Amino acid sequence: MQDHYKILEVSPDARPEEIKRAFREMTKKYHPDRNAARPQWATAQMKRVIEANRVLSNAPLRAAFDHRRAAAAAVAAADVRPERRARHRREGDSLRAQSERILHDLLSGEGARAIANYEKLAAAGGFELAHHLDERDWIDCKFLLAEQYARRSSYDKALTFYEDLYHSEVAHRRHRFFRQDVAERMLHICIHNLGAESRPEVAAGHYLRALGLDLTKSRRAFLHKKLAEACLAMGDGESARRHLGIAFQLKPDLKGASKIRRKLSVAPEAADGKTP
Repeated sequence: MQDHYKILEVSPDARPEEIKRAFREMTKKYHPDRNAARPQWATAQMKRVIEANRVLSNAPLRAAFDHRRAAAAAVAAADVRPERRARHRREGDSLRAQSERILHDLLSGEGARAIANYEKLAAAGGFELAHHLDERDWIDCKFLLAEQYARRSSYDKALTFYEDLYHSEVAHRRHRFFRQDVAERMLHICIHNLGAESRPEVAAGHYLRALGLDLTKSRRAFLHKKLAEACLAMGDGESARRHLGIAFQLKPDLKGASKIRRKLSVAPEAADGKTP
């Protein structure tokens, strides 16, 4: 997977004007006229730059790319690689054997069977994978189960699994960038899967849940804007103004807030919220 941010040499939080400026610089750098000695190489580089700009300059395409990028990074960070695992399926009825079979099925592409067996054990009460798997296997199993639930649109369950991993010092200790990558998945679920399809009061709960993550100012500002929209839909104008004020304090050039700003009669420079 090509990293469009690296191609344009910008950060994942780059503003649209930064992306536009980087695109102009990269086209100058790789233009065939300036690389007469390597015309084929220059043309290939130009194609990469043009594609990167096409994706990152389009908000929906950029959001989709960010999600794929985060997912790929999370898998790499978790080091979940089936080819490195033995294919042996432990036999027996012990909870450890059954837990190991769940992981084996996940690594072997048998997600439906893994979920069915996990839910059967969980339904009995008191079952925790961490009690029956070693650290690495527990992290991998939890991560892959979350992924399977997300694929099946069971976003609440997926979010719970990701949240366990996010707050796990064991997972953070074993994988340096794991927490950040899991946070990206949780953020996407809270905003695009659960928040987008829920009633305003339910969506607000998901946005508040996402604010518990370690996020950049830009993303916190976006969440406060979404909270302002949810509060306004619930008829709570005071809370909507407060969250919108916080959003503008975090990111004065926040985009996509003109509509709600007009409804609330709030100007960016008049924001009086307090940064959390």
